[in-house]
Amino acid sequence: MRALTIRQPWAAAIAHGTKRVENRTRPIPAQHVGTTILIHAGATADINALPAHQVAAWPDHRRAIIAVATLTACHQDARCCRPWGFPDQWHWQLDNVRALRQPILGVRGQLGLWTVPDDVLAAVQQQVHLEVTA
Repeated sequence: MRALTIRQPWAAAIAHGTKRVENRTRPIPAQHVGTTILIHAGATADINALPAHQVAAWPDHRRAIIAVATLTACHQDARCCRPWGFPDQWHWQLDNVRALRQPILGVRGQLGLWTVPDDVLAAVQQQVHLEVTA
């Protein structure tokens, strides 16, 4: 199963808020459209992110798998996906987002979509049912 590392507070905005688009400089590789992925909160925060009072209620886990989502589409349209979609970026659309009850801590992320270790996947599967595809 693949995971996508996202800086905080954006990862929490996906897991616990209404953010259903991730901005990237490249489109989703075609073979991953329609697949379930894990949302990984990276080790660092985006210093240009939302003001602290807007994210205070969201957990600030780092280096952790915090949610499961389905990558459903990808497009580059500056007029859509407001307020989360940025102009001149590829908008990776996320649906069926489910926050984990207990984040899987101590997970090191990677750039792009990456394959999670078997023990991490097993820990996620103890909390949610996942159809795992190659």
